Amino acid sequence: MHITIAGNLGSGKSTICKILQKEHGFEIYSTGAVQRKVAQEMGISTLELNQRMLTDPALDHVIDDAVAKLSRERKEDSIIFDSRMAWHFAEHSFKIFVTVDPLIAAQRVMNDSRGSEEAYRDIYEARDKLLERGKVENQRFLEIYHVNNLDYRNYDLIIDTSFALPEVIAQTIYSCFTAYQAQPWQGTRMMLSPRILRPTLPLDQMDDAEAVEVAVTDHGYAVTQGHSFVFRALENGETYISARLVQAEVQTLPADQLAAYEKKYAVQYEA
Repeated sequence: MHITIAGNLGSGKSTICKILQKEHGFEIYSTGAVQRKVAQEMGISTLELNQRMLTDPALDHVIDDAVAKLSRERKEDSIIFDSRMAWHFAEHSFKIFVTVDPLIAAQRVMNDSRGSEEAYRDIYEARDKLLERGKVENQRFLEIYHVNNLDYRNYDLIIDTSFALPEVIAQTIYSCFTAYQAQPWQGTRMMLSPRILRPTLPLDQMDDAEAVEVAVTDHGYAVTQGHSFVFRALENGETYISARLVQAEVQTLPADQLAAYEKKYAVQYEA
């Protein structure tokens, strides 16, 4: 079974792939690598292929077909597809989406020694431009493929990289991958730092469920079940907790109730 890995800009996908390659022998096929292979087969340069893709959406499907073909022909090999749409085209893959706090992503991009495609005045402008780029890219995917790359239900695993070392992230992914190979699960599993999870119940009404369930909101991730478990993990300094993605309408707690959590657990929630 292959791994396909997509994610937010600045989430660290490439770094994670390189660690998995080094530690577990995976071969990495990025979108760029597939494009080079297609360009070679077409007898043109990669630059020429990229230029043609700007005006010819059909070439996107050539890339997609190459991913699908490679996944079929080498289904027994250990391959990671580092591509935003490979999850949709590679056959029998473990589908991962990597998320990150937008401000942390902005800081990473600004600190990237390889340079940035854009210059940013400050971290907040970087955050806003990265978020806008992500929306524009996803709109393009919707128009071409009629699927939503940002719909977490498309993936087997969502993992947040905001507060974990790359080596820990890679090992967590590999552990989940081997567990999924042994016994595939239904739905979307999430590996999240308890620091990023927002409560939806007042502090004195936390539920005691051991199975954590999380919904995606405009503010990030909201706990719909398992409050006590989440905040024990936060107190214990745990890097990740496992949660199940659910579709649910949640109400944001008023500021005074969020402040009670912030004071007790030394966290901070954006307004």
